[in-house]
Amino acid sequence: MKIAFISDIHSNLEALNSVLENIKKRNIDKIYCLGDLVGYGPNPNEVVEIIRNMKIESIMGNYDDAIGFEKESCGCAYNPGRETEVGDESINWTIKNTSKENKEFLKSLPMKKEIEVEGVKILLVHGSPLNHLLEYVKPNITSKRLKELTDNVNADIIINGHTHLMMAKHLNGKTVLNPGSVGRTKDGEPLATYLILNVENGVYNYEFIKVQYDVKTTVEKIIKVGLPVELATVLALGRTFNMGEGRKNKNIEFKI
Repeated sequence: MKIAFISDIHSNLEALNSVLENIKKRNIDKIYCLGDLVGYGPNPNEVVEIIRNMKIESIMGNYDDAIGFEKESCGCAYNPGRETEVGDESINWTIKNTSKENKEFLKSLPMKKEIEVEGVKILLVHGSPLNHLLEYVKPNITSKRLKELTDNVNADIIINGHTHLMMAKHLNGKTVLNPGSVGRTKDGEPLATYLILNVENGVYNYEFIKVQYDVKTTVEKIIKVGLPVELATVLALGRTFNMGEGRKNKNIEFKI
């Protein structure tokens, strides 16, 4: 069985459509989403409606929680100053521009999901097994912390999102995977990423996929709807940057 795992779409319609088109070509049996459908990008309603209409099973991300319940913060580890301002502006804009029906859908998403495929047990969380929404399990995680997170997990594979960074870790017979981000990569390439897990007779392998999408259109939309220009810069660079420095020059020219 071939399963695709997508995560952190963040209202990026162009990236989502490109990833779904790529998935169609690969004879995928099932798609799961690890949360953060919304936030940062210009198309929250369209993204949520695709997930709903395609009946893609999803878990809740911290941004889904914040928008669904109309919170003041997503709980993200923003740096003080302009980065915090941009995060708050994104939250406020997305709350105002997400329909009541779609907010209800976001509120209904589970914090975690446990599945079993041909005898292989898989746990899906957005953050970590101990902090489902907010803990960042980054590639530089220590073996000690990874052991703490996985020791009491009754699963062969843990798949999480939240960091926007692709990751594969193996410890004590368990595998921890992160598909990266569909809509807001942070690895330095302006691409969309996702994960394919192939399970046959209890044996599994995985593959990380990178997909090109129309970044220029998404960037133009961000500017047009009045979201902070820094959000467009992150997409154009394929990574985060020092927003305090970037604010000194508001007249950013995007060449994509």
